[in-house]
Amino acid sequence: MKYIETDKFNHVSVSIRSIFDLDIHTITTMNLLCIMMKKQTEKYPDPSLFTCALADTYGIRIGVGLSAYGKQLVMDIRMNAIETRWIPDKSYQKQAQDLLDQVIYHPCFTMASLSQAKMQLKNRLRTQMDDPNTIALLDAFSMLAPHSISIPVQGQINDIDAVTLSDIHQAYEMYQKAKKHVYIVGKPDQELYDYLDQLDSHRAIQSNFELLTDTPLQTKSQTRDISQTSLTQVYTNHVCVDDPLYYPLLVTNSILGQSPSSLLFTNIREKHSYCYSIYSTIIRFDGALIISTGFRNQYYEQVVSLINEQIEILQKGLFDEALLSSAKKDLIDGLISGQDSSFSIIEQAYLDDLMHRNMELKDRVASINTITKEGIMAVSTNLHLVAQSIVKEDKHETV
Repeated sequence: MKYIETDKFNHVSVSIRSIFDLDIHTITTMNLLCIMMKKQTEKYPDPSLFTCALADTYGIRIGVGLSAYGKQLVMDIRMNAIETRWIPDKSYQKQAQDLLDQVIYHPCFTMASLSQAKMQLKNRLRTQMDDPNTIALLDAFSMLAPHSISIPVQGQINDIDAVTLSDIHQAYEMYQKAKKHVYIVGKPDQELYDYLDQLDSHRAIQSNFELLTDTPLQTKSQTRDISQTSLTQVYTNHVCVDDPLYYPLLVTNSILGQSPSSLLFTNIREKHSYCYSIYSTIIRFDGALIISTGFRNQYYEQVVSLINEQIEILQKGLFDEALLSSAKKDLIDGLISGQDSSFSIIEQAYLDDLMHRNMELKDRVASINTITKEGIMAVSTNLHLVAQSIVKEDKHETV
């Protein structure tokens, strides 16, 4: 168990993580399980009763969600509860513990709750698929199968109806057998601490990931009744999270398309007004760098050409030292501001455990400050475009 004791927050934040294989055949069932576990329990068989119980316990928040780390799927049960020093009722954290225990050990699975969960997941996925940026992103990832990046963590709408109550029970049994890794930020009372400590497996976490490899470019295009074209490009970067080039990769991403003064935004959005938005991001455990943008389809050739130019600028080191300094400062500021979020602190602790590294904030800052143009050039030279998806606007659409 990782206990990060601090007086900085007025609440105790808890994250209970269990690791599974990221599997295309079970991902939709796992999403439904998460929805059902946080809705109703044996003690609170009606969702409204459970909601009222949370509200009556000083607004405690309990959530269940999924995240992917390479080939691994992590189920995360989170709780946020006010510290007892702020609550007159000293039994408050025991009440919070009981509610958390209900979610973990006593969820209530019925045909009615499964039907409601299916409806909720369908609505969520339909909303996502109304967004052309999401469509372009998922299409780009799907072309990279069988790599784990191709598996949609949010589930697949076409698989929802086939999930049975028996599937939910089997998934829950798998969850119960999985080792649990507990993270705490704040100051829980002793009883809550002891409860969480007995939940923890006290085992080291093992990572499992595989970086994307350079393959011939795959492309996909479709047309929809939308007001602008969306483009997603996926590049390999060949940088692992324990690679010496990892922090240079973060700064490269900032210079390219994350910071307010990034090359993509400045030279494509501001100078030419070709696109409505443009940015880059990295998926660290897959070795991927993503560029996403939206524009009128008539500017497609210009936008793609300018994206290539910005990458070439990085590869040749033709950017100002001021931009490098600004990118490093933005990244450091982000790390520092992350200390103001209890769950950001937990996420950083989990990543460190996953990679078996022991770094403090000052160590990360020092690593970033040592980055030079040569490091940015080394990262950028490894970028290789492997997938491109475009969702085009219908030519009759007007704005």
